[in-house]
Amino acid sequence: MKEVRKDLMTGDLVIYSSFRNERPHDVVDIDNINLENTNIKYSETCPFCRGNEVGTEDLMDSIYKDGSWIAKSVKNKFPIVDMSTKHVFGEHEVVVETHRHEGSYFDMSIDEFESVFKLFKSRSKQLSSLEGVKYVNIFKNSKKNAGASLSHPHSQIMSISMIPPEVEVEMNIAKEYKKEKGSNLYEDIIKEEIDNENRVIYNGEYFLVFVPYASKYNGEVRIIAKSKKQIDSWNNPEISEISYIYINLFKKIKENQGEIPFNTIIHTTPLVDKSDEFYRTHIHIIPRKYNFGGFELSTDFYVSGTDPQNLASELRFK
Repeated sequence: MKEVRKDLMTGDLVIYSSFRNERPHDVVDIDNINLENTNIKYSETCPFCRGNEVGTEDLMDSIYKDGSWIAKSVKNKFPIVDMSTKHVFGEHEVVVETHRHEGSYFDMSIDEFESVFKLFKSRSKQLSSLEGVKYVNIFKNSKKNAGASLSHPHSQIMSISMIPPEVEVEMNIAKEYKKEKGSNLYEDIIKEEIDNENRVIYNGEYFLVFVPYASKYNGEVRIIAKSKKQIDSWNNPEISEISYIYINLFKKIKENQGEIPFNTIIHTTPLVDKSDEFYRTHIHIIPRKYNFGGFELSTDFYVSGTDPQNLASELRFK
């Protein structure tokens, strides 16, 4: 089966081919993705391990339990942006998600996830207050094939004086949708997915988790916040639910696909645009099992072989 599908949120055109995943050379070598032996609780050479704080002195925030830190945010030693120029500037931090060197999203506890999202909340609030900042970017690279340079569990959060092009495209699509339809694109997607049911992984009070009908990222999962609240305004109920989602979703991914490399990208409302009328915070969870080829790079068409209904069925939880 082959057909062209359009991603309503991003505008991407996707050629769906049910035979695509049968290509053996399209799959990353999952057995060769680790950066180092991660079956150890502490590494002498890891700057993020508890006890190695001399390597990460620029502490910005931390969460403690029983007298020791369990998660923290530190300045990135190799920042993409800093405050040294007016052309493009901002602050770049690393969120160390757990003190456990061998930890991962596939085995973190709900308490650990809650600590991560509490740091996302506090650091978003602080980084948003910097003068001239237009956007706060939160992302995670898990394993080498997803761009990670260290195996210790960590995410990155940065303020930047520009709105990322991908977010700007999403915003413009949502604005045009509101202008043409008179309704909110994200609210309509939530309603449509709930009514359809087949692509829904989890329908909570504050978030909807689903497999998009079309995505340039083969096997992507998306999470949309149901309210206009930004991460820096999330309270304990939102943080508890998103943590519950993460622990169950990554458990299901591990059961069905193994501990695959992945990226998580949290798209938030830009700080300079009153776009909460048509935009919603949402999360792209992108597996890195597949590589783009020359066709995708030369045409900007993307090819997917993942059946959304089948994937949702594999990952569904209550």
